[in-house]
Amino acid sequence: MSTPASDKLERLLNLTAALLDTERLLPATEIAAKVAGYASGKEAFRRTFERDKSELRQMGIPLRTGVVPGTDPPVEGYRIHPRDYYLDDPDLAPDERAALHLATRTVRLEGTSVETAFWALGGRPPDGDPAPELAVIPFNEHLATCYRAISERRLVTFRHRGEFRSVEPVRLYFTRGHWYLGGQDQDRAAWRHFRLDRIAELALGSAGGFVPKPEPAGSLERPPWEIGDDVGTAQIDVDADVADWALGQVSPHTRHERRPDGSLRLHLSVANADALVDFVIGLLDRAELVGPPELREKLLERIRPCASAGSLDPTSPAPSSPTATGTDLPATAPPPAATAGPGPRRLNSSERMHRLLQLIPWVAERGGATVAEITERFDYPADGLLDDLQQVVFMVGVPPYTPDALIEVEVADGWVQINFADYFRRPLRLTPPQAVALLVAATGLLGLTGDSALGRGLAKIAGALGVNPAEALEIRLGDANSKALLTLREGCRSHRPAAIRYYSYDRDAVTERVIEPYRTFAHEGAWYVRSFCRLSGQERTFRIDRVSEVELLDESFDPPPGPVPATVWDPPADAPWVELALEGSAQWILDYYPASQVHWEGRTCRVRLPVGGIAWLERLLLRLGPAALVTAGAGLPPEPGVGAARRILARYGE
Repeated sequence: MSTPASDKLERLLNLTAALLDTERLLPATEIAAKVAGYASGKEAFRRTFERDKSELRQMGIPLRTGVVPGTDPPVEGYRIHPRDYYLDDPDLAPDERAALHLATRTVRLEGTSVETAFWALGGRPPDGDPAPELAVIPFNEHLATCYRAISERRLVTFRHRGEFRSVEPVRLYFTRGHWYLGGQDQDRAAWRHFRLDRIAELALGSAGGFVPKPEPAGSLERPPWEIGDDVGTAQIDVDADVADWALGQVSPHTRHERRPDGSLRLHLSVANADALVDFVIGLLDRAELVGPPELREKLLERIRPCASAGSLDPTSPAPSSPTATGTDLPATAPPPAATAGPGPRRLNSSERMHRLLQLIPWVAERGGATVAEITERFDYPADGLLDDLQQVVFMVGVPPYTPDALIEVEVADGWVQINFADYFRRPLRLTPPQAVALLVAATGLLGLTGDSALGRGLAKIAGALGVNPAEALEIRLGDANSKALLTLREGCRSHRPAAIRYYSYDRDAVTERVIEPYRTFAHEGAWYVRSFCRLSGQERTFRIDRVSEVELLDESFDPPPGPVPATVWDPPADAPWVELALEGSAQWILDYYPASQVHWEGRTCRVRLPVGGIAWLERLLLRLGPAALVTAGAGLPPEPGVGAARRILARYGE
């Protein structure tokens, strides 16, 4: 006897087959009358059909709607156009599919999964030795939409910094930890870049709406203060302790003078004054913006209000537990309730349908496959697979559901054959999120390894998707060829400790220490090394672009057993913390920093943040200004933001 979930799966498959098999728009009344699985009754059909349409769209099935020709009054009809549904076979060789699968396991687009993409590509290859995660790239909600706009040459409109822009999108970039969209700005008749997290109200125009214009060379390789319209030159003095780090943050050909004491005078081209001021404030009182006078005054105008705002208010303690008002979010999810045991894994109807729409054409095209092959390639539990093939797929077809219009399934001695499934003759094409995640992973890893099989596989996938990855996508995982990174990679490989000179940005301190490097990895545009630090006596993660000197020692160490986590920072239970009351202009930090608690009081938001170092907190408070008030904390000096502002003003003679 079939279950309600199986009845739903059978109905969804029948609906998909009927909408694929038609060459015209089908009105809902015809679907209700002809597609098997719908209950009688107009209202019952309407509710079920609305849910089914939503599920098809969520699964990436391209459901078209339009007015049925000749109807008066107009009647809406539905169809799935084969051109939108079917994936062109990229004809991946086994080594190419394996290389692509490895890429998705080692370079991950946060918050996405591409396992379902491999069902459309012939199934994922058998897992070999587990590969450590090499890089994590942050996800942005606009990625899939922008990818679609680029691949279909659709004009995009959006709001950016309060203005509406019309852009011919050509390229997505990941660099310096952020996603950017590049293209021709129609309003300014020039190529521009827009950070995706700063755009809103994104909308697409018609397909084929423009001919792409070439990108100016090196247009996104400059630091943010060099990107803009007003060009000038600023002079900045930097103390010796942080001179090497500061020099690594500016353009390679920046004019500078090194003084005998190791300090630095930088001459920076400035097209964006606010970005330049942010950079200098990040150096706290270890740097001084010497000129021009108008830029110096702009920085001081940012700092002066901070010298008297942001004091700790002991009369407003932080909420220590969830309250009846507002929303308190625990730092970690509560443990799951105890269960009697894991039991067999069960798939929901959407997961089952995803797999069936990909495995049906794969099995049919090959003339059959073993149950073991299907379960391995499509991650389908064997008992559920056999039930679905023999009790669900066997009953799927197109009206009038005569034997010649139904899918034929034969299962004998572990061998599966599928016939008469012409409407499912090719797998469902990749959805934009799947395509973006796959292209990002492959492009990111290819830039590091240059693997030929991965390069061939990426080219075939891009061809099937109708994009040129060399033009449409660029992934920069930080300086992968720096001397420090290459040396520390060798230390990981040969198990040799390294003596490093390190600038701790969070604590604003330079130390010399010996580390035992375990693994290197990229996270949000920067490279890190996970290691045991002999100075602290604990495992630590160091950001490699803050290592100014590194030398491998002529000795060895024993690495820890098992996999080493790619942990950027794991705050200890007794780590310092701060609670901030944030007004509107400061609430952007909710999207950037993990908070252990969030509590709303009207339009004011209180957040509790772990603090990795006092210098980190000082920089944050200086950026937020009077819109953020410190209301509680532990392990902090008195008035951290006020103290930092006063030190900076003292350097400027105020």
